[in-house]
Amino acid sequence: MPVMLAARVLRPGLLEGVSLLVVGSAERDEPTLESLGLAVGEVCEQLGARVHVHSREPHAPDPTVSAATIDAAVSNIASAPGGIDMLVVDGATMFASGGLRDCLDGAWDATRAVVNLAFLPAEPTPSTRRIVYLAPPSPGAGEQADAARAGLENLARTLSTEWARYGITVVTIAPGDGMPAGEVAALCAYLASPAGSYFSGCLLDLRGP
Repeated sequence: MPVMLAARVLRPGLLEGVSLLVVGSAERDEPTLESLGLAVGEVCEQLGARVHVHSREPHAPDPTVSAATIDAAVSNIASAPGGIDMLVVDGATMFASGGLRDCLDGAWDATRAVVNLAFLPAEPTPSTRRIVYLAPPSPGAGEQADAARAGLENLARTLSTEWARYGITVVTIAPGDGMPAGEVAALCAYLASPAGSYFSGCLLDLRGP
């Protein structure tokens, strides 16, 4: 399996003690997109990380309800032993199930909740706090996929500057069409490792020439 092979590239136990929150969409009709966020959690667990998953309902009739739901989930996880060290936003599944607006709104809701409720209140540590956005593969994901990727890229660049003083790094990954989920997951695991702290405010473009 690609996920198993990707995990072997990284040292066993590399993410021991790291706590990850993966936020994606509750409706996942595309098998290739479904595996993206789940693959990140699987690979990181294999490397020793604690992984939490939160599914966001697409097309929420009341945006405040969706925001309150992620706030409650983050509060519960942040208060547990280990807290949250890294947020991974599966924008690919959000885009597939809810379109451009749901992708960008979901990314911001998750980011705001984690930073305000988990990152900023936490005790200062030598390690940085990480945020990674997974953009929909373009152009294969459909119309406005490029707009979603650009929106997530801009969010990463802006927030990395705003929150650098708090030791928060923000990165966007742009997968290519047909890229195995395991390869994206391995890159996320690398970003969760100590070496990942060197990347912030950038787009890791895997789409090829």
